[in-house]
Parts: sequence; structure tokens; C-alpha cells
Amino acid sequence: MLNIPNELLDAYAEELAIAECSFEMMGRLLDRDYIKGRIEPLNADRLYIYGGGYLGIQLYRACDRQIKVLSLIDKRGCLILDIPGIPVMSLEGLRKAYQGENIIVASVRYYREIQKDLLPFVPKTQILFIGEFLGGIL
Repeated sequence: MLNIPNELLDAYAEELAIAECSFEMMGRLLDRDYIKGRIEPLNADRLYIYGGGYLGIQLYRACDRQIKVLSLIDKRGCLILDIPGIPVMSLEGLRKAYQGENIIVASVRYYREIQKDLLPFVPKTQILFIGEFLGGIL
């Protein structure tokens, strides 16, 4: 039998859980009627999405026709894929443009770090984790 360190097994289990969660969310984002029902309780006509990865891009595409998505936000200021027509800005750009809108954080792995970056200028009540948006009480 292989002698695999517990730390390695724990890291693998965490990565697997993140991938499983992200996969489930990607599926929910394909249901436009479901997304419409999740947007309505926000009582907003515009929002930001934080995350330039696959979940952020999919969330943008799911919401785009139902609410004005002002921009995707990414710390690096770019998307994981080069997709023309999707507005993207850096965290510093958001800091300058932010006017009280909701921000949906579309990152499972880095949610806490992103929340920490946003809290100096965004009220905690305006920051939603994508899991809260897709399945929580709004």
C-alpha cells in the first residue's frame, strides 16, 4: 500500500470539493428562468460580478439579458479567456467606479480573499457569494 501523507490527501479532497461545487453551479447557470428568479429579489437594475474565470463568465452570460452587468472584476484586470464584448476591470477600477451596487463573487476558492479586498469600500451586505446567489435566501 502507498504511504501518502495526510496533508496531500486533505489537499486533494479540498480540490475535489471545489471542483464539484463549481461544476454544480455551472449547471444551475444554464437555467435562465432559475437565474431570473434569483435576480428579482435583489431589487436592483445593475450589478458587478467579481471573477474573471469560468464561473464569472458563465454568470455574466446567464445574467446579461436580465440585469445590467456593469463589468466583470478581476484582480489582474482580464478574463481567463479573451471574449470580446464582456466588460472587465481591475479591483482598482471598481474602487473608483463603485456606487453601491451588489457584487456577486464568482469564485469558490478565493471568496474570503476577495471579500477582504472589497470590504474597505463595499458594505458587506452588498457582497454575495455565488453560492448564496444561486441557492441562498436573498
